[in-house]
Amino acid sequence: MDEPEPGPRRHPLFFVTLAAVSLLLGGWAYLLFFYDPGLMIDELADKTFPTQAEEVCAVAAGQLSTLRPANLATNPLDRAETLEQSNVVLSQMIDDLRPLTPTGPQKVTDGVTEWLDDWETYIGNRSAYVDNLRADPEARFLESTKGTSTKGITRAIDGFAEVNEMTSCTTPADVS
Repeated sequence: MDEPEPGPRRHPLFFVTLAAVSLLLGGWAYLLFFYDPGLMIDELADKTFPTQAEEVCAVAAGQLSTLRPANLATNPLDRAETLEQSNVVLSQMIDDLRPLTPTGPQKVTDGVTEWLDDWETYIGNRSAYVDNLRADPEARFLESTKGTSTKGITRAIDGFAEVNEMTSCTTPADVS
């Protein structure tokens, strides 16, 4: 009786490659279909505040859109005047947002309050710039930093707004 011929011999590297490819495909399947990363940093689970805030900020953004952008001003005094008008709108926006601050849990209340405080700091930076422009046509806008970071406070403001899908609540690009 003839013995059957053995099948082709596989190189050991074939099995290692097959295992690696299977592992990678399995990992991608897990990430695509089963993995739930949860909330991002600064993301609010309850969307009540972000929804209300977006409405308030959209009204303010609409008001700002009726003003000539400060970065298109023909001279420093005109720029200061336009920025001052924008600052009034932004200050009113923050005044309208404060009563909407969630009352709990405390971590959420603190996070929203900190974001609104950052906005007030930024508006203060803008107001100082208006005063400086009126005194010195060569004045530069100086933006506060956040904590120990060397990045401007607008990064924190915009990050919180973007993570919570409040696109109208990002800082206007009228100073640069």
